[in-house]
Amino acid sequence: MTNGKQFNLGGLMLDLRLNGKAILNIEKRLGTSIMSLYMGGNGGVVLPATNKLLIVLQGANQTHGITDKDMIGGFEKYLEAGNTPMDLNNVIQELLDEAGFFGKKKDDTKTDGELAETTLDGEPTEVTDPEETL
Repeated sequence: MTNGKQFNLGGLMLDLRLNGKAILNIEKRLGTSIMSLYMGGNGGVVLPATNKLLIVLQGANQTHGITDKDMIGGFEKYLEAGNTPMDLNNVIQELLDEAGFFGKKKDDTKTDGELAETTLDGEPTEVTDPEETL
């Protein structure tokens, strides 16, 4: 097992992680970028077809031996359990977020080099006397 996200797809335990190799393989299989799945022809946001969501899950899965046929069977059981394709989409959105597709999360901790105040012109300044500021 890897340090991926554990996900139960209708009894199939998947270990999901979008590393570089997985992203390349998914995009090759889809014939497009992962992010383009969510973009319509006019630039609007769309929900991808379910088979494409399953391709992303299959490509991100780090558990060996799970075939497309297994994924389809697991998806049928997933739906029978009351889940929806939108639930599946939410799992993929979390994966994309964790992989950095929506940008990196900022770290709230500051290092010694970040203690100086940063100004709009990019010049760090040290505020020593509050009376000297604007």
